[in-house]
Amino acid sequence: MQLIQVILIGVVTTLLITLIKSYQPTFALVLVMITSLFLFYFIIVPLGEIIDLMRSLFSRFRIDSLYLETVFQIVGIAYLTELGSQLTKDAGLNSISSKIELVGKISIIFVSIPILTAIIETIIHLLP
Repeated sequence: MQLIQVILIGVVTTLLITLIKSYQPTFALVLVMITSLFLFYFIIVPLGEIIDLMRSLFSRFRIDSLYLETVFQIVGIAYLTELGSQLTKDAGLNSISSKIELVGKISIIFVSIPILTAIIETIIHLLP
């Protein structure tokens, strides 16, 4: 049922923005941003459930919480980067959008250093 609400909000807002854009482009952009943030809100509840499931799986299999936190940070960076990038693309600022994506990619690499280090250490221990 929630999926239908999201689709309807998206379609109705798209029609409104299409009608308003030629007369009030600034208001249309604000409407795009507000709608995007509102639709992003629908992700929060399922995302919380996924996080709880991942935590229970990690604790059940006794996997280091460092990996879980790193995965959560990477997913969060990816979602926020995508949201910011798409909003700036909607505003017609593709150059800023590409910079946001670059910062997101570098941030993901930086956050994943502990996992990369663990992988390298494991490989070194496996080699004779």
